[in-house]
Amino acid sequence: MFDAKNPSQLLEQAAAQIRGAEASDAVVAAAAERVWQRLSAPHTAGAAAAAEVAEIRGCDDYQALIPAFLAGALPPARTTLLEDHVRECVPCRRALKVARSGQVPVAKAATQRARRSYPLGRMALAAVLVLGLGAGAMLLWQSMPFSNRPAATVTSLDGDLFRVAAGSLPVEVGAIVREHEHIRSGRTGGAVVTLADGSRVELRARSELSIDDSRRGTTIHLDRGSVIVQAAKQHDRKLYVDTDDCLVSVTGTIFSVNHGTKGSRVSVIEGQVRVDFSGEETVLQPGDQMTTRQSLAAMPLARELAWSRDVDRYIALLGELHALGTAIHEAVGTSELRYHSRLLEHMPAGTVFYAAVPNVSESIGDAYRAAMARLSESPALSAWWQHNHGDDRLQPAIDEIIDRFEALGSHLGDEVAVGVFRDGDTYTPLVAAEVGPQGGLRSFIEQQIHQFVTGVEPLVFLGPNLEVPAGSEHALYAWLDDRLLVASHKSDAVRRVAQAIQSGTVSGFVGTPFYQEIGTRYEEGAGVLAAFDLETVLRSGIDQTSADDHRAFRVFGLENARYVTFERKQSGDQTQHQVALSFRDERHGVLSWLAEPAPMGSLDFISPDAKALTALVIKDPARMLDDVDGALTGDAGAGNGFAQVLQMFQDRFGMDLRDDVAAVLGGEVAFAIDGPLVPVPSWKLIVEVYDPARFQWVVEKAVAEANKHLAETGVEPLVLRQEQVGGRTFYSLPAMIGDIDYTFVDGYLLAAPSRALLDRAIRFRDSGYTMTSSQRFWALLPHDRHENFSALFYQDMGSLLQSVIERLAPAGLSDGQQAALDAVRAEARPMLAYAYGEQDRIIAAVSSEQAMLGNALLGLFGWLSPDALERGMREGLPIP
Repeated sequence: MFDAKNPSQLLEQAAAQIRGAEASDAVVAAAAERVWQRLSAPHTAGAAAAAEVAEIRGCDDYQALIPAFLAGALPPARTTLLEDHVRECVPCRRALKVARSGQVPVAKAATQRARRSYPLGRMALAAVLVLGLGAGAMLLWQSMPFSNRPAATVTSLDGDLFRVAAGSLPVEVGAIVREHEHIRSGRTGGAVVTLADGSRVELRARSELSIDDSRRGTTIHLDRGSVIVQAAKQHDRKLYVDTDDCLVSVTGTIFSVNHGTKGSRVSVIEGQVRVDFSGEETVLQPGDQMTTRQSLAAMPLARELAWSRDVDRYIALLGELHALGTAIHEAVGTSELRYHSRLLEHMPAGTVFYAAVPNVSESIGDAYRAAMARLSESPALSAWWQHNHGDDRLQPAIDEIIDRFEALGSHLGDEVAVGVFRDGDTYTPLVAAEVGPQGGLRSFIEQQIHQFVTGVEPLVFLGPNLEVPAGSEHALYAWLDDRLLVASHKSDAVRRVAQAIQSGTVSGFVGTPFYQEIGTRYEEGAGVLAAFDLETVLRSGIDQTSADDHRAFRVFGLENARYVTFERKQSGDQTQHQVALSFRDERHGVLSWLAEPAPMGSLDFISPDAKALTALVIKDPARMLDDVDGALTGDAGAGNGFAQVLQMFQDRFGMDLRDDVAAVLGGEVAFAIDGPLVPVPSWKLIVEVYDPARFQWVVEKAVAEANKHLAETGVEPLVLRQEQVGGRTFYSLPAMIGDIDYTFVDGYLLAAPSRALLDRAIRFRDSGYTMTSSQRFWALLPHDRHENFSALFYQDMGSLLQSVIERLAPAGLSDGQQAALDAVRAEARPMLAYAYGEQDRIIAAVSSEQAMLGNALLGLFGWLSPDALERGMREGLPIP
């Protein structure tokens, strides 16, 4: 007897039927005729073209595979690739939907790239193979009942819920919803279903969806209506909500998707959500909202969520999370900049390195207490904290870290500094700190040593007469008075500084050029500061280097370098990191190639949605070649060698590298990722060109010379294509990375992997939809005296990391890796790096929207694992 509760018995019976089944000649002939008609019919001509796609390089190639996929003639490997791609690509998913409706998706590029067709014999063989596989699959499918894995359970109903494919049969609470099974809520009320991974999906009235699962994660296909999703932690998978115009992806958060006739609206309550719409990816944070059509306006979240039975909880959580972040940042505040330093004045003569940091322990403690107060007062935050950080070991560990850090800081003054000075033939480090007004620093340090360190004396204090205690030859030595603490591993270094302080003698470091350079940084306000006397260290090193090293220093211009300074300052929620390299006189060599700040017209071709861009203005390219020639001429054989390179280029390609190539280029270059990263990165290159006709002659000349070499090796020649469209000439050149399309626009060469990207870039410029019109870009610009830049590097790190890691990295991240990735993604915000090429220095800086201390504390809440904290406390590790 057949047991309905035993699925394995059903499978065994089906397999037995397949093994024993014998198709009649009439059945086989009829099946072969149907397959042949589908392969040879006009509407399946694309299937043959799909077989000719040797390499899948983009959406056109994927869409060329769709007819064969629908005909069942696509090999299993390519079927898997297509299904995975369609899952994440809205245009290709739409093309598949159109093809299923009886229309034919266009795949011009793929068919144009096809270079040969298969003979009829191979087609016949393919038909036979398809017939055999199709007949076997058909028998297997017919022998087994339609049954998919359970995908969700109905956990709550406020109205009616129906199975669409089963004649609108009603569904009750506790019913199982299987994969690919469509369910629809009634005209009133709503429903809640719980997915297999624990995620909770609330359906509004008149909403319809289905669910499927793959190795990448679970996908909710929202055909119409509204859902609110409380996504469980996905670890190495993702949860998707798919509509016909966008794809929403998360790894664990709360959000809503409303899909209707005019488009879709996505709103975020907690966490981070990524929306792929028209090939562009947008990152949404709590409180953010986006729509897929201009005709669909944004809506206040309170109204968007008003239909939910949990609307009060969602709105409360959204408000409390925002208030928590605000409270932390307000409590931390902005670190006061320091405009003078007593510690700098006491550095020894011969100091070649200096670094100083502010004492921020009190601000960290205040911010932590403010955060914990809000957690205890807010039921919504308490529930959120328990859900996300429910481990009982976490709270005491964080409390202990904050207490110890704050206790140490309460005994210190406003600044701690480290110096390194040259002491004979060695370099000796020295630590100095201001002492706080409350005193007791020595007893606190000794108490901490006795509590956490046994068996050794890591720190000893010099005696009243600056004598070294007996038996402490290998210890760290310190001296302390009511104003300063000085420590070093060399007792003589501590003694000399202490004697100078006690006698009121001015340090030999005061008044030196390096001291004055650091003092200038304090005059402008110092946050975290570090400075290095590169000239002193390099001078002793260069004297001992070989002739090749001398030439390298001269070519790069480093023998002229003087000081390097690093600064990090915070102003509100914006953090600035700055590095400055100064020179004894005017820059030369490679380091002089960065031009002085100037306008950048190339930014007009880049949209505000770009994931990353690099732009710079450089010295005249022809003069750059002259610099290299001049730097090498003074060395025996070097100048002649470079001249030989130039002559070889002219002999090989029939053009002068300086006059025919470098001289036609301007001084501006930009490169951007301005669109999707996969399957083909949407890059664009913009180069200023003074003479486009001459540049095109160079390209054609180079292609002709390259084809001569290819002909000698029997390789097909390169074909440089061109086409006139709208009064503009577009060129296409095959390359190893794929076809490169380019054109010239008002003195700029514009290149990209497709004509469509070129058209978009030109439209951006014409419409004013450019990077320089972006409010996010403007928010990162520094407040200084420069109206232009020498170089720019902009990066939307969150969007970039998400695209690269999740789409290119192999699946199966560990919990720890996933947690680290989530932490980085949560803190990743737009960043702007820039440089100024001044006459005697280069200043490079980075601005970001991240407040240093506030985000450090938020990171402490979310990034540190309880195990790591507990281990640190148990083993006495320095935290901090």
